[in-house]
Amino acid sequence: MAHPKPNIIAPAASNGQYQHFVPQFLLKNFANRVPKAPKTPKGTSKPKYEKGMFPGDLVINSLDMTQDSAVFIEKPVSRILGQINMYDDFTKPDKERRHVEKLLSKLEAQAAQIITKVTKALEAKEPTVRLMWDERSLLRKFLFLMRYRNIGFYKRFHHENAAEYSDQDREQLREYMTENPQFKTPMDVWLNNIKTIVELEIDPDFKWAREIGKHMYPDDAQWFLYNLQCNTMAFCVPSNPEDEFILTDNSYTVSDEVQVFARNVRSDRIETLARAPFHEFAPVSPKLMIVLRSHFLSEPLEDNMPGIKARREAKRASAFEGFGPVQSVLEDLPVGKPHNSHLKLVGNLLCLREGEDGRQRREHSYLFHFFSVESRHVHTINSILLDKCINCTSIIFNSKDAFGKTLEWYLTAPLEYGKTLIGENADLREKILMKLEAVSRSLGSKKETEWTRVNNCHVAADHEYSRRVDQQVRKNFNKVLSGKKAPTPPDINSFEGISAVIDEVMKQPGATHDGGPPGFNPRTQYRMLGGSIHTAHKDKEQAILMMTLRIKIDHWSRGVDEEIRHHNRQILIAEYLRMPARRLWSYMHIVRYMYLSDTYFIPIRLKPEQPEDAVIYAKDLFQPDRLTSLIYKAFTYDIECRKFPHIDIWGELTPDSKNTALMKVLAFEVQGTESILNCGIPTIENLAASLVSQTPFVGMALGIWSRNPRNPNYHPTPSPDFESNLDAALDLFDILHRTELALRVICRTRFLGIMESERVRHGLTPKTLQDLHKVFFTAVYPTPPDDWRYRLW
Repeated sequence: MAHPKPNIIAPAASNGQYQHFVPQFLLKNFANRVPKAPKTPKGTSKPKYEKGMFPGDLVINSLDMTQDSAVFIEKPVSRILGQINMYDDFTKPDKERRHVEKLLSKLEAQAAQIITKVTKALEAKEPTVRLMWDERSLLRKFLFLMRYRNIGFYKRFHHENAAEYSDQDREQLREYMTENPQFKTPMDVWLNNIKTIVELEIDPDFKWAREIGKHMYPDDAQWFLYNLQCNTMAFCVPSNPEDEFILTDNSYTVSDEVQVFARNVRSDRIETLARAPFHEFAPVSPKLMIVLRSHFLSEPLEDNMPGIKARREAKRASAFEGFGPVQSVLEDLPVGKPHNSHLKLVGNLLCLREGEDGRQRREHSYLFHFFSVESRHVHTINSILLDKCINCTSIIFNSKDAFGKTLEWYLTAPLEYGKTLIGENADLREKILMKLEAVSRSLGSKKETEWTRVNNCHVAADHEYSRRVDQQVRKNFNKVLSGKKAPTPPDINSFEGISAVIDEVMKQPGATHDGGPPGFNPRTQYRMLGGSIHTAHKDKEQAILMMTLRIKIDHWSRGVDEEIRHHNRQILIAEYLRMPARRLWSYMHIVRYMYLSDTYFIPIRLKPEQPEDAVIYAKDLFQPDRLTSLIYKAFTYDIECRKFPHIDIWGELTPDSKNTALMKVLAFEVQGTESILNCGIPTIENLAASLVSQTPFVGMALGIWSRNPRNPNYHPTPSPDFESNLDAALDLFDILHRTELALRVICRTRFLGIMESERVRHGLTPKTLQDLHKVFFTAVYPTPPDDWRYRLW
């Protein structure tokens, strides 16, 4: 049976049920009771009351936006912000048709208990409220569903068949329905998604994140996963007792975000090219607003911790690079993260309490502060809601005076608070603004209102291409989460998707290596680099973010000069090389998985042993500060050589050959491994330095090349003698290259002999040193054949 067409303002039919998309327990926080009517003289007729409007009944003050002119009305709590049979599943028998509505009602009852606990603490003027781990998790799930079950999503999915579905993910949804024929309409998919999330048990071990994509539409599973991880929940209350928060149809779906618009050259329409969200909102009452704040924004406690603020700002700059300078209108909102019971504050640093190992447990709790926000912030939040009320039927408020003040503030505020008319909805938005302006005038405002229309927009020639790429990546991520036997690489923006890559890597069997026990595998390597079960989840999460930033930088800089793009990549990699080796190792395995596919969308079978393994097994020979660079260089060599398997980099070298270009990249251009003078093995560094000292000119050149202060021949700037020889040299770069390669040839010849004592001292096997010798002079410091030695000198 087909789902009926939506009609959100229709009265309840005799065979229908009015189902709220904003639960009544929240609406009641904005309601007032109908006063008792004064006694009427005898003989006069008693007043007539509409259903739900009798004395003592709860009613809502709202601005009705469905008429040509907005009007103030009162409506019963039972008949506002709902839809007839909204969550009915018409594929089920009559008795089971409302199973989703029943599940939502059960979740609402649980959430109501938690929110009542919060509001009672606020009414008692407590500065904080403590929520247990399960309470916090359930509340976060409830808040996401408040967004996902909203009327906007009902309209998004309410179609007779997949062909009618027209949202941006239409190709992905159609493919999902084809692969899951039990879903006959998009509405079936939506109802199943709601059911899956309601029934989901969020566990501290994160098992839920690995399972959810198998049971619902993966695109929305991905969104749910991100929503629960990428922002902080905070409770905001007005500092001015005269200020109040408002509630609209779509309050729970609204974001404080920066948008980038572009004209689609195919449709000639101005469309949203990208969004950068900062805050989401969940009105609880006129005096309480739950705000979900992005992790990219400042956090008072973390800002005092060394390095945390700088790293967050760097991530933010990378994530939003394609938007230009971006600033939230609520950047200075005075909120922070809750205090976790398993952490304690020591000075300015958060540390684990005694007996804690960093893992989350159900017995943990979170102390949430009630953050007092000034009038400017209250009006700003309300303005964001008003600016997004284009398709709303009602704007709910408690006091008409408070609403009048916030409405006037919105209409007269600078344009940075919205009111920009752009795109295909510009005319409709202007009508809404004119309605609101008329209401503001009726409430006594005489201030000049302000909004603007944008008719011209830069042309985005690759708009459609970008969208198709995004759809293709998402489409293939669906198969990963759904557990297909022929998986495609996961969504590069998905924690769960890329998490599957690392999990796959960690399952790979390792080759027997006599430097360690038989069956060495990636888990062993991770532990050798300092990893443990307590660091694995955090490192995996950070590696995913590293990969995401790397791809986004390339995507957003498409069309920019390639030298600039390369420079940006180098800056990013330099930051990555400063991270713990175990975290870089996790990142490298994601990259290897992505790059070494038959096509971008077909995963490879990973080799059990990679070149960087030889460096890891012999890590005790290296200075700790050089280990990550050397591991990364071995990994980079492996990637490039697999991409060009038929090229011999030491074959015929001509100015225009691929051999020459690849040789220069692999031998000299990978960060941190430019010269063997700074290779991280003191014995080899000393050998190279002694060789350099035998030829003054070469020593001077290499001193400049290596930029290694430990090198006795290091010169921060060229000496006059060297400057005088520049003209005589065909090319400074070529001279340095030739000299460096000659050094490598000699060091390779003597390596096993002079390193034998170090091998014995560190308890390494002969094969470990032999493997390192091979990898060190093949992948880390690519070295030509021995007969090049005299040609180079």
